[in-house]
Amino acid sequence: MSGSSSALTRALDVSSHTHGPLAGERFVVKENIDVDGLVSTNGQPTWAATHAPAAMNAPVVDRLLAAGARLVGKAHMDEMAYSLLGANAHYGTPVNPAAPDRHPGGSSSGSAVAVAAGLADFALGTDTAGSCRAPAAFCGIFGFRSSHGAISVNGVVPLAESLDVIGWFARDVDVLARVGDVLLPRDLSGDALDEAAILSESFAQCDEETRAAMQPARAVVAQSFTCREAALGEEFWSESLRHFRNLQAYEAWRAHGAWIAATKPTFGPGVAARFEHAATVAPAAKAEADAFRSAARARVAAMFGPKTLLVVPTTPFASPLLTESEEALDRKRYLMFRTFLFASFFGLPQISVPLSRPAGAAPLEISLIGPRWSDRRLIAAARGLSRP
Repeated sequence: MSGSSSALTRALDVSSHTHGPLAGERFVVKENIDVDGLVSTNGQPTWAATHAPAAMNAPVVDRLLAAGARLVGKAHMDEMAYSLLGANAHYGTPVNPAAPDRHPGGSSSGSAVAVAAGLADFALGTDTAGSCRAPAAFCGIFGFRSSHGAISVNGVVPLAESLDVIGWFARDVDVLARVGDVLLPRDLSGDALDEAAILSESFAQCDEETRAAMQPARAVVAQSFTCREAALGEEFWSESLRHFRNLQAYEAWRAHGAWIAATKPTFGPGVAARFEHAATVAPAAKAEADAFRSAARARVAAMFGPKTLLVVPTTPFASPLLTESEEALDRKRYLMFRTFLFASFFGLPQISVPLSRPAGAAPLEISLIGPRWSDRRLIAAARGLSRP
């Protein structure tokens, strides 16, 4: 397939209710989310060949159908959900409607492209280490990652269980919020988020174009919230990244190692290297990561007052060009980890908001990160930042 149609692996027309808060809205789901009667391919042909069709919808799909939405397709994804760029060695790269010469972002690549291309009004993805936030930023649409545990991941192929969450995309923040109204539990607090902590280190790693593009959005933040600067220090970031990668790899191998040993699938180059590393991560490294995260949670919680959100760039640069070398892409993947791991490691909600850009310019986005279980309040806070 070519063009925007490359977003979808299969067109569908499934509905169960004609009335409800999402009546008339079309949606697609990522290939690792179960739809009754279809194999969840996980973006991998050997996986597809060795797994049976789903016996029922994932609960998250049933809830959307019950709210009146219509399921119109399953969407491409990066292989095994273990990448950030949107390229799949077996099935190709969905074309980014906002920047056809650039990567669409992954691993929820097809879901984001389907929304950006107008094939769906919203789309479900999953996010472990940025897999909804990267494609939202690269395709110029709203992207949301929920608090860990807020939405059931039953019927979803796992990657790393303590990091995996449901997320979704929309072109319009009101649609994104209405999906949240259907899927999200009530927040623990009803108080509006009214203080913003600007995570200065994350802006410092942005390239010059991105820093300049962020200024109008930061000005809107300053008008809308009581602002302060926040920083965690290089030691925190380097230690967090090391433990995060070990945790993700250990859990990915725990989820899929037996299947890999039994079927010996052929992986694309980057995914193959990640699983080769995952096979070597010892239980002691997992225990160290758990201990680090447990201790660091107290420091992270101290950054958040009951009404505080963090402000970060979603990515420190625009989407990489399709022609960039593997070495350049690896460097950029590393930089993106630093902006994504905070919400992922500590189970926090994050919303990515498109910035106004000159005609023809690649999309860029700014993000708000809320305390755990502040998902609804975080979406409400983002309304005021819509296309600053």
